[in-house]
Amino acid sequence: MTWKDSTGVSESTTKVQIYCSDDAKQQWEEEVESQGYKSLSTYLFELIQEARAYREEGFLSHHQSEEQIEELEQRIETLEKQLDRKEKRDSGNVQIDDPEFLYRFLDYRYKTLDKIMREIVESGALDDMIRKPVEDQLYFLASQEEVEYNRGHGWKLKDGDRDG
Repeated sequence: MTWKDSTGVSESTTKVQIYCSDDAKQQWEEEVESQGYKSLSTYLFELIQEARAYREEGFLSHHQSEEQIEELEQRIETLEKQLDRKEKRDSGNVQIDDPEFLYRFLDYRYKTLDKIMREIVESGALDDMIRKPVEDQLYFLASQEEVEYNRGHGWKLKDGDRDG
């Protein structure tokens, strides 16, 4: 009796030996059991066929995969930065060193820094960034009786000597 007869495989079947670590074999056997395969041989044969199909389609080339992964990671990083800038703009949390912020004040003609600064200030884009902290500090100083407010006139230092 031949091994083919004892295993019940067809005459056109042949044997291929594979060498692997005990851990790899154990992991494969666990996968065979959990995925309901008839045998380790059937499982490995199917994995090899799948890998061959992926390779033929260009999915499995290790070098290509690394390049593609790197490109995708860079694209993700770029998109995350764009999303972060958009969220900051939408929340009113303007970052003056954000390129998107500065692009609003640039075009294809040269402008001096003074002109760019004047346009930024005149646009009111800095109001949200500056107004709240200044206003909070003024009210704090008023609570410390260092400044005072008069409706219709504004803020001033409180009368009296002030060190500093």
